[in-house]
Amino acid sequence: MKKAFITLILLIMHAIPALNAQQLSPTGICYVEVNNNNILNAGSYKLQTSGKYLFNVVNIFAANINYDTAKNRPYLYCNNNVTKVLTNADTYIKPLQAKGMKVVLTILGNHQGAGFCNFPSREAAKDFAQQLAQTVNTYGLDGIDFDDEYSDYGQNGTGQPNASSFVMLIQELKALLPNKMITFYYYGPAASRLSWNGLRVGDYVNYSWNAMYGTFSAPNVPPLTNAQISPAAVWMGNTSNATTTSLATQTKNGGYGVFMWYDLHGTNETSQLSAGTQTLYGEQTVLSTALQSWTAGTNCDAPIGLYTSNLTGTSAKLNWSAVGTNTYDVDYKPASATTWTSAATAINSTSVTISGLTANTEYDWRIRTNCSVKSTYIFAPRFNSGTGGTTPTGSSSLSLDGSTESGSAGSLNLSGSALSFEGWIKPSSFKSASPYISSVMGTEVSDSNSAFLRLGDANIANNKLQFVISINNVQQKLTATTALTANTWYHVAATYDGAAMKIYINGALDASKSQTGNVSSNGAFNVGYLYNTSRNFNGKVDEVRVWKRALSQTEISQNRCNVVFPATSLAAYWKFNEGSGSSVQDTSGNGVTLTLTGVDASNWGTDIPCPAGTQKVSANAKSQKATGLDQVTTKKQIRLYPNPVSQSSPLTISVPEEYNRGKLTIYNFNGRIAETKILQAGDHQYDLSKLSMGNYIIQFESQNADLKQTEKLIIK
Repeated sequence: MKKAFITLILLIMHAIPALNAQQLSPTGICYVEVNNNNILNAGSYKLQTSGKYLFNVVNIFAANINYDTAKNRPYLYCNNNVTKVLTNADTYIKPLQAKGMKVVLTILGNHQGAGFCNFPSREAAKDFAQQLAQTVNTYGLDGIDFDDEYSDYGQNGTGQPNASSFVMLIQELKALLPNKMITFYYYGPAASRLSWNGLRVGDYVNYSWNAMYGTFSAPNVPPLTNAQISPAAVWMGNTSNATTTSLATQTKNGGYGVFMWYDLHGTNETSQLSAGTQTLYGEQTVLSTALQSWTAGTNCDAPIGLYTSNLTGTSAKLNWSAVGTNTYDVDYKPASATTWTSAATAINSTSVTISGLTANTEYDWRIRTNCSVKSTYIFAPRFNSGTGGTTPTGSSSLSLDGSTESGSAGSLNLSGSALSFEGWIKPSSFKSASPYISSVMGTEVSDSNSAFLRLGDANIANNKLQFVISINNVQQKLTATTALTANTWYHVAATYDGAAMKIYINGALDASKSQTGNVSSNGAFNVGYLYNTSRNFNGKVDEVRVWKRALSQTEISQNRCNVVFPATSLAAYWKFNEGSGSSVQDTSGNGVTLTLTGVDASNWGTDIPCPAGTQKVSANAKSQKATGLDQVTTKKQIRLYPNPVSQSSPLTISVPEEYNRGKLTIYNFNGRIAETKILQAGDHQYDLSKLSMGNYIIQFESQNADLKQTEKLIIK
């Protein structure tokens, strides 16, 4: 799970944002279908005597969650009318906010299989949450509203709803937008998937309302109270005035704190509004300003197919798919920053290379299309700039000749629903004759029993990675987009999670495809060899790992040069630190020794992808060296482990020597301080018995002010 880095000012905000000083009770919620109506009309209605505005929250209905089939990625899509509202925020959003109203963007499915309930992993949920948060921040919105309709789960090879998806999305979004509003239109699969693994959607949302117009039914979203719920649902022009009055009466008598109005039109609605407000507030509704008509926005879609390649530590290539013959504006920034830097303006290509990056740093980038108008921004997956050869590991690597030299681990059973391969390779050359294959690692007994990673195939370039797994007696294959260059170190990884196959290069997602079913792979596992010696790998290898689970992109990008223990489902880990000999020890603790064939002293060398000597090893790690559990503390970062952590287990907080001492502050997810401590350098055991199960923000500030780091902690 990627760590949420947010500033202290956001941390101390209350979970439920304050509304305007003239807030009504019940709070007035209004939806405006911007395809047909001007959202400014929500600011035209007031109560006759008090002069208070009727609506406290105005929902822009609606942006969509779409699906990029080329990249297997849900993305935020804004049609021409939503685009017009967002890109002209000074005209359509800020005037309402100036009247004390909150303006929230509703997100709705779009018949493409993408929805809130079928994210296959926390990584995927966080990616979409980041897109939403960036949109809120870019256009000055006050929050996000979720409506789980029209997703058509299963389309485009997407998965069906699962138990964890919606909870993870809401949790990740609240961490990114702690002082913004999150609301839930109580409908669809999401309404029955409100808790998972001790986490509840209701702990992170501010309001929820009934979605069945003309009825009175309170949503069940624990622990929301009546003050945060609208059991009434009025559809303007379709719910009768008599029913509106009845719903208002039941709301008031039941002590509910929210009243929802849907589909405010561009015609005078005071009659129906008054049928509710006379009961709710004892006042008629009047028009305070003239209503405004609406002219549809111009079509201008943002590009999709976004990915990052050629990561060097100090530079990266940003790529996208063309939208007609238009030009594009591209910006980027460190993930922890708030200010964007322009990478290109009105560029007519489909890529741009940025430089001057900081090695091993997370970055965001965004892009918009220039038509006769500008599209909204679409936000790319977050990427790590790469090591640039500066991240530490051991002191040696192994060179293989592409012919007679390889390593064998014996039989390894990788059958099941998930696995990962990862390691560093530096190809000396690529196979120039059929079948053009250079074997990296894995098992290949037959088409029905295999799981491996290699370079090349008969029908692909000999310098492109290919990930192969056997499912239902058939080899399923995924080919990388990026072509590798000889004599260059690359961190390569391949994962399968039961829903998709993915290839990562230098920590960045390079290729993926939807795939379901269980892998059949149980046999001889090799490094540098598969099937026959004509396919042996020619080049250097280092830090090879095999996992019986799918790693997230965060885990891959942040741990390319080391493994943080305890490491769940790590099947084998060969560091190649021996520097001599004909075997490589397994540091996973599972005893899977890699026996080398054809190797002598000349195969070992000090050309390594991650120079040694710049990483601090904690005292706790030193005590575990004998078992091969090399716990390392990343330089200039505190570290919490394990995380998530059981309430009955101790939490270790490791403070690097660089900081000597500092102040640790623990916030609950409402932004309130739970505890503060002064910590010296070293490892500290923290007693969790004082804290209840849930989610916390941990902030460490060093005494010399060199570090101010924020982490998210989950106590289960």
